[in-house]
Amino acid sequence: MFFVTGVSGAGKSTVACRLSAWGHRAVSLDGDGRLCSWAALDGRRVVRPAEPDAAWLASHRWVWDVTRLDEIIAAACGDGVETLWLCGQAANAGELVDRFDACFLLEIDQATMRHRMTVGAGRGNDFGRVGASLDVALAGYREFIVTWRRLGAVPVDAMQDIDQVCEDLLVAAAFAALNRPS
Repeated sequence: MFFVTGVSGAGKSTVACRLSAWGHRAVSLDGDGRLCSWAALDGRRVVRPAEPDAAWLASHRWVWDVTRLDEIIAAACGDGVETLWLCGQAANAGELVDRFDACFLLEIDQATMRHRMTVGAGRGNDFGRVGASLDVALAGYREFIVTWRRLGAVPVDAMQDIDQVCEDLLVAAAFAALNRPS
């Protein structure tokens, strides 16, 4: 069970698509409406406004429903899937790292992040192109990277060609599997 995360625009959904195309079981978690939602700080699910301002974004978080995450994992195990790649990000993902054999951090610089978020018309979501979301995402860049490094996520250079990124992930996963305590 491998988790791939990164800042907005790092390529998490693209990685999930490419790994799937290569025959791996990979899920872009941000696309699961039962798993992901915006929530107020008290945990109540809410609908994000079309143009969220900085105050709204500061008082709400993109989170995963833990029960749904466990369902996704259990379904893969029930299907006999040996290796599951879960790709995404959420404010509460750091609290759930114990569910994964290894975590990988897709790393890009802030200029690339800005470019991918604003120019990437093919992106799966509009975060970075609406309201204050780009400014808030860029402001949280360093904290996100530091947090995931502190949690032990293995860094992967996501500024490379997508095939190289996925190859690097597969090699890092194989290394992590070999070094996993039995």
